[in-house]
Amino acid sequence: MNNYENRRARLISSIGVDAFLVFDLDRILPRSIDHEGLFYLTGYTGEGALLICRDEAILLTDSRYLEQAGKEAPELILRHAEGDYLAEIAAVIQEKGIKRLAFASWRMTHFVVNKLRDITGIDLVIAADPVREMRAVKDTSEIELIRKATEISEEALGDLIEEIKPGMNEVGIAFRLGLLMKEKGAERTSFDMTVASGSNSSLPHYRPSLGRRTLAAGDLLLIDFGAVVGGYCSDMTRTFTVGKATSKQKDVYDWVLKATEGSLSKLRAGVLGQEVHQAAVDVIEHSPYKDYIFLSPVGHGVGLEVHELPRMGLDPGVLEPGMVVTIEPGIYIPGFGGVRIEDVAVVTEDGYKLLTSFPRDRLIEIG
Repeated sequence: MNNYENRRARLISSIGVDAFLVFDLDRILPRSIDHEGLFYLTGYTGEGALLICRDEAILLTDSRYLEQAGKEAPELILRHAEGDYLAEIAAVIQEKGIKRLAFASWRMTHFVVNKLRDITGIDLVIAADPVREMRAVKDTSEIELIRKATEISEEALGDLIEEIKPGMNEVGIAFRLGLLMKEKGAERTSFDMTVASGSNSSLPHYRPSLGRRTLAAGDLLLIDFGAVVGGYCSDMTRTFTVGKATSKQKDVYDWVLKATEGSLSKLRAGVLGQEVHQAAVDVIEHSPYKDYIFLSPVGHGVGLEVHELPRMGLDPGVLEPGMVVTIEPGIYIPGFGGVRIEDVAVVTEDGYKLLTSFPRDRLIEIG
C-alpha cells in the first residue's frame, strides 16, 4: 500500500459511511476549492471528482486530464466524465450501491449537494473537512518538501537584500523576489507576498500593488513571502531597515523578538496552541507597545495550503508531533510602521525543530 492508498484507507475508516467524495472542478465549483484534498489523497494535480469507497477509489475526469491522471495516479480506477460530471458521479454512486456518501462541507457548494441528492436520492452526510484535519500532522516526506521550500525562500531573500536600495519600488521588489525563488527551483510563490515599506508596514497583510511606494532611507521594510516545492508551501517574514535603524525601530524589533522566543519556548507536543499564543501576548503586553499588539493568532499550520490547521490562539486542540507551524508575533504602529518576525517549526515530542534559519537575532540594516 503506497502513501496515498494509506491516506485514503485512514480517511474512509474514520467515517461511518459507504464512500467519501472529493470534488475539484472549476466548471462547476469555485476554482481550486479542494485541489489540496485531491492531491493529498492521490498525488494527482489535475481536476475531477474522487469517490473513495471501502474497496476502491474511482477518479472521474475529462479529456484534458485523462493521460495526466493515468501517469500521476495509476492505481486509481479512471472514469471518463467528459459531459455532465454530476450525472457521471451519480451513475458511479448507483453502480456501486452507495447509500451514504460523505463530503467536506467546507469544500462543497449547496448547488452540488442538492443536485446529487435530487439525482441519487441517497443520504449525503456532512463532514466539516476531515482531509484537512488529517493534513495537520505531516510525515517525513512532507516536512522535507516544506524544508526545501523554506531553503529556497531564504536563499532568494539573501540575494534580494544585497540588491535593495532607496528608490526601489515595493512592486519591483516583490517581482524580483518571486523571480529569484523560481530561478532557485520554486514552482510558484505560496501566496501574494507582502512587501511593505515605511508606514505601510503597519498593515499586516499589505500588498505592494496597493501603494507602489518607493523605498526611502530610514524605512522599515517588512517582507512576508514563501515558495512552493512539490505542492508544499513555505511561509516566513523578516523585517529590515533601509539604512541605519533608529533607536525606536530597534526597540520595537527587540520586543517582537522576545515575543517570538517566548512562543517558541512553549512549543512542543502536548501543549495547547493557546498557550503558545499567550506566551507572545504576555511579552508584548509588558512592553511600551502593548496598544499595538497583533490581534490574530500567533501562528498557523503550513503545508499544501499556506494556512492550515492548527490555528494557535483559536483552536482548542493539543499540538502533536509532526505538525508544522508558524510563529509570527508583531507590533504594528499606525504612521510609524510595523515589525513582524515569522519562523516555521516542526513540533516534536520535547520541543521543536526550526525550519527557518535566516538571521533574526537583530534588526538588519540593508541598502
